[in-house]
Amino acid sequence: MDFELWYLILVPLLFAAGWFARSFDIKEKQTIANEKDTLYKGVDLLLSNKQDQAIDAFINLVKLDPDTVEMHFSLAGLFRRRGEFDRAIKIHNVLVNREDLPKKIRSRALYELGEDYLKAGLWDRAEECFLKLSDTSESYKTIARKELLHIYETEKEWQKAIDEANIIQRQSGEDQSTRIAQLYCELTQQNLYFKNFKGAAEALEKALKVDPNNKRALIIKGKMLKAKGDIDGALATWKQVGQISPVYGTLVVEQIASLLLEAGRKEEAVKYLEDLFKDGSTTDEVDTAGILLGKVGNSKEAITLIQEHLKTQPTLVAFYRLIDLRLANEPENESLKQLHGLLKNMLSKAVRYKCTKCGFATRKFLWRCPGCHQWETFPPVRQENLSGK
Repeated sequence: MDFELWYLILVPLLFAAGWFARSFDIKEKQTIANEKDTLYKGVDLLLSNKQDQAIDAFINLVKLDPDTVEMHFSLAGLFRRRGEFDRAIKIHNVLVNREDLPKKIRSRALYELGEDYLKAGLWDRAEECFLKLSDTSESYKTIARKELLHIYETEKEWQKAIDEANIIQRQSGEDQSTRIAQLYCELTQQNLYFKNFKGAAEALEKALKVDPNNKRALIIKGKMLKAKGDIDGALATWKQVGQISPVYGTLVVEQIASLLLEAGRKEEAVKYLEDLFKDGSTTDEVDTAGILLGKVGNSKEAITLIQEHLKTQPTLVAFYRLIDLRLANEPENESLKQLHGLLKNMLSKAVRYKCTKCGFATRKFLWRCPGCHQWETFPPVRQENLSGK
């Protein structure tokens, strides 16, 4: 009797369990069918060049199945590469605001959204994204800070850039001393432009505190000493640049020689320029020395020194300077005029400063590369590329 009672109770329970299992199976199949319909619809709209409607379809798909987020990241990346930033922003915004998605995925979406805004030129919105990300995501905090640093450098907000570089250095342990010193130099130049001499002096002092051997800071310091009338101090500071790095001495040759001439110390200036032609001098130093010697009436001496230099270091720059000096002495020489013009045209196409990190080439010496955004990657010596590329 007891057995029959349990049997009567068990049969309905088993029937009910089967019914529920069948209903769940039907719902699952219906969900899968809905997902497929939505996916096919989205693809069809995309192929029909109806991107906005396709995006809405794909957004509905992520509501049905959160596992499709990778597809959304790929789709948004495609739109961004095509320059359709508004569509990429729309997709990433949906992922950021989905509370049911894991924090890791939402952080990634927030980073991608910041990149969308950057590419679209909406710097203030990009800044908001990266600031939020740096405060809320452990895995993205350093990369978000680096993006903020890039924004502040580009917008010339030097103090904010300095603050970010210091944070990055503390968080990641990466040495940012060169960058920070350069940023203080930029802040110094900015203060000088607005005639805030006290602020300029403070920023320069901080730059040299971060990096006592920073060549750019020493060059600026020399200019400020010259402005104060401290000729010997300016000369000593500029000569220190060449002692720290002979290559960077190229940047102060003209300042040193010109200051000596202004101070009435012509013999000292001439000797300084002639000494530059010794072995080890760069082509740019020789070029500058040749120009200045010609200006002070020592063009014949300059011609002789350049000819000797060309025997050991034959370069297009030095040869052009030789022809330039000879033409100054023989202004009616048609052959020299033609050769001078030809060399000048070749130099305009072939001689560049080149970044050692990314290879970006430019006619003007820069402290920061426009290509890879690194500091002090341009050696201050022009490189010759006769192909003109």
